[in-house]
Amino acid sequence: MPLIRFEPNDFESMRADVNRFWNRMREDWNLDQTRPRTHLHRTDDGYLVEFELPGVDPDAVDIEVDLDSVTVRGQFPASPLEEDKRAGESFSAVVNFPTEINPDSAEADYHHGLLSVRTHRSQAKRRQISLSQRT
Repeated sequence: MPLIRFEPNDFESMRADVNRFWNRMREDWNLDQTRPRTHLHRTDDGYLVEFELPGVDPDAVDIEVDLDSVTVRGQFPASPLEEDKRAGESFSAVVNFPTEINPDSAEADYHHGLLSVRTHRSQAKRRQISLSQRT
């Protein structure tokens, strides 16, 4: 009599878990090189996020900023000098901020293939309230 019960469906479940883990690792580590390199810097009053987008048309880049992240989407251009596996591929990159920011303060600049997005931290103050008890 076996000590551990084995079901054939356990292999399917395990394979699905491993595939999910591998796909997440490929995304997180950018193994396919389909996500631009990103750099997050803390400034005195907010954050500076840099995206390396050489050759990308800045007019074809979509930038979305919300309270806790910035998302950049676009498409890699075809390279006239060499064969680039990413040519024509869509890209998307999300950078999460450690604290809430003010999305209305965000500014973007594109210079020599480097997209810079500046934001300011949110000025909203949080307050602690007391709980009233009913008797």
